[in-house]
Amino acid sequence: SPRPKDRAGNRHDLPVGHTRERTDSAGKLVQWLVYAEVTLTVFCILMFSNALIGPVFAPQTLDLAAAESDSAILRVMWLPVYAVTLLLIGLRITRLMRILPALFMTGLLVGLCFASSYWSIAPDITTRRTIAVAVTSLFGLYLAGRYKGEELVQIIALSFAILAFGSYFVCICVPHLGIHDDINAGAWKGLWYEKNQMAAMMVLGFIATCASAYVSPERRKMWIGLAVIIFVLVVLSRSKTSLLACMASAGAIPVLTALQRGGVRSIIFTWLAATGALAGGALFYIAPDLIFKMLGKDPTLTGRTEIWASLMRLSDKHPWLGYGYKAFWTPTSVPASVVRAETHWDVPSAHNGWLDLLIQLGWLGVILFGTVLTIGFFCALFRFARVRDGFFSVLILMLFSVLILSESFILSQNSLIWALFVCALARLTANEVEELAY
Repeated sequence: SPRPKDRAGNRHDLPVGHTRERTDSAGKLVQWLVYAEVTLTVFCILMFSNALIGPVFAPQTLDLAAAESDSAILRVMWLPVYAVTLLLIGLRITRLMRILPALFMTGLLVGLCFASSYWSIAPDITTRRTIAVAVTSLFGLYLAGRYKGEELVQIIALSFAILAFGSYFVCICVPHLGIHDDINAGAWKGLWYEKNQMAAMMVLGFIATCASAYVSPERRKMWIGLAVIIFVLVVLSRSKTSLLACMASAGAIPVLTALQRGGVRSIIFTWLAATGALAGGALFYIAPDLIFKMLGKDPTLTGRTEIWASLMRLSDKHPWLGYGYKAFWTPTSVPASVVRAETHWDVPSAHNGWLDLLIQLGWLGVILFGTVLTIGFFCALFRFARVRDGFFSVLILMLFSVLILSESFILSQNSLIWALFVCALARLTANEVEELAY
């Protein structure tokens, strides 16, 4: 390149050292900006996990969404999280062009939530919580579009390592906050309201650490050690369902690895997996009481079947559009009071994601989400090997599909589980899959 000229037209050489200093300074600035972005990402993950938020600010209720309706502090404390999420999205807005299918599908779901404010029985709550679920979904889309597979799973795993060590600290040093002393006495709940919430979070962490061990051989021992630490928390929570989920996730990784490589081994693993699934399904159909007993649950699922029967009767009154997004379980809701009167206890939710979606957004919402989930599984079937994130996305998709059978995680605002589902969906359906590989 030509040397710069002065005003008289004479050329002068730039000092080599000066040029290198400017280049090094620019490189360090960029590096620090990346570190800052990762730090903000971890901050949002920790906040969306709801760790310590409920037990500290609303210890008298197990329903954080209901507590947010009554507590101005809980509502205001989310504003910095939303601001950071929108900032991250703004910085990487062009990356969303890689995941247009998920952006479109998520937009339809959130759009239906917003539209439901026109027929909602609590329109103000529906509008406010639609904004919250929109930002939560945007954070999931940001994760999918911004980070490559290797980076993504290690950032998520690091976040869960912080949550795991925090749970150990609380349970050991502040046992009245981290360990149950009620009907579940002795079970660890860590940084959350109750044991099942911690267990569900730790299953996500277990998947992330296992995926990190797969994609990062140079740090494999560290990630395996963290996976063991997280697994111990699942055991101490005494949640048999989450324990089975961890074991199934650990067993799924070698199966998916064999399928990725192809050959005779993939055929054998596929046959074994199909046989095991059919055998388990047949056993559940023939002797469901035995399965429930093994899981430590009664056949009525602790009275949930009564809730479901009552909700089905109420859903028939608003079959196609429901009662409005997040409007059914409000404290002043008349239909919710009917369910509570019929079941004789203060029911906080349907304890089934599909049924909760039905009473919120009707059959229109159920069909729309069912279509989105089907598309996600269809893409996972053919693309899981190309989205190189240690099978994190496909395992999250599978885990989410199981969790929503007993918990209301579909379109859940301020929820890390929903954000990670959106992230997994976006990666599996991305229009530029090769850009998401490491």
